[in-house]
Amino acid sequence: MHFKYWIFVILALSLLFSGYIYSKSIVVNDISGTDNLGAGKLTLKGVTFLTELSPALEAAKAQGKPLFVYARSDYCGWCKKFEAETFTNQSVIKTLNENFILVSIDVERQKNETRNFRVHGTPAEIFLDSNGTEIKRIPGYTDTTTFLNTIKEIAR
Repeated sequence: MHFKYWIFVILALSLLFSGYIYSKSIVVNDISGTDNLGAGKLTLKGVTFLTELSPALEAAKAQGKPLFVYARSDYCGWCKKFEAETFTNQSVIKTLNENFILVSIDVERQKNETRNFRVHGTPAEIFLDSNGTEIKRIPGYTDTTTFLNTIKEIAR
């Protein structure tokens, strides 16, 4: 019993450490803006997000578009992987920009929004209708093809 427990602990620690190493190996200069929260916008690779929920909800309601809420953190290795793969894909960029109002929340800096959305890990992709009602949630990392299929389905 003890042997299996220690194997599990070692594997879990290895996984956590590898995620930390991966997150440190990615260049952070792909995030633009001086103070990402103060500026009101955040650009991740090829996609620009609002950083405040209220203006995003107002825009979604006014334009009749669903809202894509991307919950992330600066230290999240899986967020960096998702952003590097997905937010550089031209089909994803086009579909998001044409069909959604985009908002990104930083789970470390925006604690109230994190609690309100019940985000327990990053990345988290949450889709709301134009009235702010949740349509779909993708907890954790998802590959580009699956994400693209999801946003195309919601955009219909």
